[in-house]
Amino acid sequence: MHTAINLRERTANVQGFWNPEHLLTLDQSHSLKIANVKGGFIWHSHPNTDEMFYCVSGGPLRMELCTTAKTPEDAEKTGADEVVVLNVGDVFSVPRGMQHRPVAENETGILMIEKVGTVNTGDREGDERTVYVDEKA
Repeated sequence: MHTAINLRERTANVQGFWNPEHLLTLDQSHSLKIANVKGGFIWHSHPNTDEMFYCVSGGPLRMELCTTAKTPEDAEKTGADEVVVLNVGDVFSVPRGMQHRPVAENETGILMIEKVGTVNTGDREGDERTVYVDEKA
């Protein structure tokens, strides 16, 4: 049976922060994931995919970008040279390979779209914040 998914309700049920859950997969190539976030995440990039963020609830979500950094360590030293602010209903796509760091002062529900198999910590896979999501559910 086909049914609609309410993003606000689903994100409200996600346990913890920075703990993405699989929502659905499109054409076996792209995964939609939801999460609740609060505080700052780590600098990272995704060398093989763009990453789209949609602010579902709470907010704002600040996407810090370091457009000149090639590594997370460079981004940590340099810091953000651009910041994109997402309020509820806003969407933003981080280009593949760009060092970025999402930050939310308040609890914020987000939807992410990225290639299947992409981990939340990107080029920092294996970090203590890495979450491997079962995308077959």
